[in-house]
Amino acid sequence: AGLIPSLICAGRAPTELVEGFAVLAPYSQGKRSFYEEPRGKLLKFVEWAKSDAGRQAGCPEFDPSRIFLFGFSDGSTVGVELMTTGRFAGGVFAAYGFTGELPPLALKRLKDIPMWIFHSADDVIFPVSCSDRLVKSLRRAGSRDVVKYTRFERDQEGFTGDVRGHSTGIT
Repeated sequence: AGLIPSLICAGRAPTELVEGFAVLAPYSQGKRSFYEEPRGKLLKFVEWAKSDAGRQAGCPEFDPSRIFLFGFSDGSTVGVELMTTGRFAGGVFAAYGFTGELPPLALKRLKDIPMWIFHSADDVIFPVSCSDRLVKSLRRAGSRDVVKYTRFERDQEGFTGDVRGHSTGIT
């Protein structure tokens, strides 16, 4: 599931995406979303991918200081939490669903870490105010120059009904 892994597996991903990049796409087997997955398990997956065992299983060698997180919906919320560990160089998150009000320690840990947040104002699943507050909090914490926010007024793909606005143009 997910556009990027699907395109790569089908051999249809743009050259820019597959050359010089390693895409790790963990799945939460038996869970509705990553939000229900223990954070430590996701971090162990990343550590495994960096290890000799990961390389023996087919993971390419990569620079561990250049690991970026991408998250959508619940994965966005989990991704922002994982960013507080200091193990990632930056992140891109769409349709962030937590309140956006982060504790002071989290904001301190996220200061100056590059992030790009996407959200649509017409999102019927997670209100755009969640991302508005997140971006405001990050910028107030001193991350003004490294936090980018793309806020669409309407769904970029024209979805309607129960998912209107939630795709933010990334699917």
